[in-house]
Amino acid sequence: MGKAAGDMEQPRFPDRFDWHGCEAVQFDPAKLGGRATVGNTRMDADGILINFESGLSVDEIVESFGVERRAVEQILAFAASRQLQRTA
Repeated sequence: MGKAAGDMEQPRFPDRFDWHGCEAVQFDPAKLGGRATVGNTRMDADGILINFESGLSVDEIVESFGVERRAVEQILAFAASRQLQRTA
């Protein structure tokens, strides 16, 4: 039996945030089980955040993972705004 148009399976490992609304990410069930990925890449949004929190600079993330600087900056800004909402 098929799924209704709006029904999507939950990713096996849920994202850290609800990344919906972040322009830099896409959701594709064929990539990383539907997790939030950076644009058309297979890099997940959480990975950007985790690497930044671990001490990598934006330049190092861009160079290491082949993602656009603007996307990294948007993801970090989005995550920061979510953190502020959690603590408010």
